[in-house]
Parts: sequence; C-alpha cells; structure tokens
Amino acid sequence: MTEQQHNVDGQYSSKLIEPEMLVHWTDPNSALCVRDHWVYRYHYQTGTLSKVCRIPPQQPSFSGRLKDALARSSLLQWLRPTAGLGHVHQTRGGDIVIIYDRIYLYPAGQNSMMAHAQVSMLTPKAAAPLRGGIAEHGVSGKLYYGEYLNGHSRDIRVICFDPATQQQKVCWQFSRSEIKHVHAIHYDPFRNRLWLCSGDTDAESAIYYTDDEFNTLYCLGRGSQKWRAIALWFDDTGIEWGMDAGKDAPAEALNQLYRVELDANGAAAGEPVLLQQVGNPVYAALTVADGSVWLQTTFEPGRLQSTPEAAALWHRTADSSWQQLLSLDYQHQPRRGVSKYGYLLLPKGTAPAGKLLYSPVNCQQGHYGLYLLTY
Repeated sequence: MTEQQHNVDGQYSSKLIEPEMLVHWTDPNSALCVRDHWVYRYHYQTGTLSKVCRIPPQQPSFSGRLKDALARSSLLQWLRPTAGLGHVHQTRGGDIVIIYDRIYLYPAGQNSMMAHAQVSMLTPKAAAPLRGGIAEHGVSGKLYYGEYLNGHSRDIRVICFDPATQQQKVCWQFSRSEIKHVHAIHYDPFRNRLWLCSGDTDAESAIYYTDDEFNTLYCLGRGSQKWRAIALWFDDTGIEWGMDAGKDAPAEALNQLYRVELDANGAAAGEPVLLQQVGNPVYAALTVADGSVWLQTTFEPGRLQSTPEAAALWHRTADSSWQQLLSLDYQHQPRRGVSKYGYLLLPKGTAPAGKLLYSPVNCQQGHYGLYLLTY
C-alpha cells in the first residue's frame, strides 16, 4: 500500500486526489476543501478542483499584506505547513461561511475571491466550534454553533449567525456547572429540529434538542458516557449516535453506537438500543443520498480502553449492519494547530451515492491528503 491509495474491502476502492488538502463540506454535486487559507471546490462529475475563495489578510496595511503573502508562499507552506481553515460551510443559498479567527462570509455569485470578515459585538469574543459542529436550520437558513473550550471556567454560549442579515448573537447559554463545552449542533430534517451534544464528564454529557431555534431547549438523555457524543444521524423514526468516550474515560467505556426511537411528537419512545461496538471515539458521521451512513473513529494516544492504535472508517448501507472498511495505523506528524490524535476527516452535508471524500490526519499513510473512495 502506498500513500496514493488505501486498501479497502470488496467493491470499494480509494485513491489520492490531492496532497495537503482537507475536505469540509459536501452535497451530491460538489465538495468544499481547504488548503491553507484557500477554499477549493471538488466537482464529482469531472473529478476536478477549482479555486473558490480565501480569507483576507488579518491586517489590511501594506506590511500586513506583505506578511500574509510570505505566509501563504509555497516555500513557507512547505517549511511550516499550517493547519488550514477550521470550519467551512455552504448554505442552501450558495453562500460560503468560514469560521477561523472570526466569521467570514463569501456570498453566492461574488466575482472576486476574497471572503468578507464579519463584525461581532460579542464579549468575550466567541470561541470556535469543534470541527463539524455547525448546523444550518433548514427553514430559517440561520447557522448555529456552540463554543468548544478546554481548561476554562466561564459559561458556554450557543451562537447564531444569519447570512442574510450578517448578524450574530448569543441564542443560548450554559453555565460552567452544566457542561464543559458544546461538541456539535446538528439539523434534523425529519423533525425540523436542532440537536446539541455536550460533554465531557458523565454529568456534563447530554443530548439536547430544540424545535424553536433555542427559545426552549429539552434534554433527550444525560448522565453517563453513553450520552457523550459528537456525531448524530437521523431517519424518519429515530436518532442514532456514536459515543465520544476519549482518553479521559474509564477503561470499560468502549465506544458504541446507539439508537433511540422517537414518537410522533419527537420524544423518546424508549431507552437507547445498542447497535454496534466500534472501540474508539466517533468524531464524525456523514449521510449519503442513498440513505446509507459513513462514520469514522479516532485514536487518542493515552486512552485507557484496549482499542486499536488506528483511525478507522465504517459504512452502513441502507439495509445492512455496520462494517469497518478501512483502518489506518496511527503516526503522529507534528503540525502547528493540529492535535496529536489520529483521525479521518469527513465532510458535513450529504454525500453522493457511491463516492466519499475523506482526509487522514496523523496516520502513517496519507496524512493531510484528500482521498476519494468509490463503491
């Protein structure tokens, strides 16, 4: 096996599309990917990449632009590669929203390639979400994300950004005694509902939901590592998730997939049902246009659980059980702004049937490359 391809089972095949590029968002037609401060679009039908936009220099002065040009140069990127942009989302209207040191907006149809920095009056400055933690409400079009902080003592806020008005505000706030941070917010198209995942201790781990965009918030369940989640996915009768019991969890807390059936009002119709043991934490899941689901598991060095030292990719077809299709051995490859964990980045959104883009990080093969899996 070379870094140009990964060995996968059966009818699946995988190949490298582009080095030094990470996937962030997808729909059945195209995907948004990132290299340094640039956003690219990958076109599934033609298999080509095109430049879309970039964030502007932090300082608009001549010296600021010169400093930015040097930092973006191929030589410096080769000597000191960056982590790249953290969060890229395309709205249903075609606008691109980027969260980095602040929120940036690249409106649909814009001729120039420079995204616009958004003004915020929030105090203190809003912390960024965990990767993949942004949700777009399917009716209002507003974007929601929760702050992800470690080693802090302040309250945690949920931020709402409206691309139409370019306004951002705090729409919910948790006390530090309730949660440590927000893991992710997800939109459920079957119930027109937003779901929120929090962590990390047993008392802090919970799955919440809101049917009115955070005017009210309800708890589906909490109180153990079973409810500690990042990735959720939905169907017309229920909700499923993967546990995120990391290196701070006890040895017996092996990560598993769960399902809860929901009644006609969207409330739990029973207790969580165990679906599959996956071992390592689930950081991301991706639904496919054909109804199947992909998810990945992450290796956290120092974990107490007896699990493989590898990042893995799992697939569930629309009518079968989960199957692990790819496992990449862990290898830390230091890079500014990137954790020591080994994982496979999946995009947010909906993937086309038969194709999956992913990006390995801290893996022996394919670190920080953009890969396409076909089946």
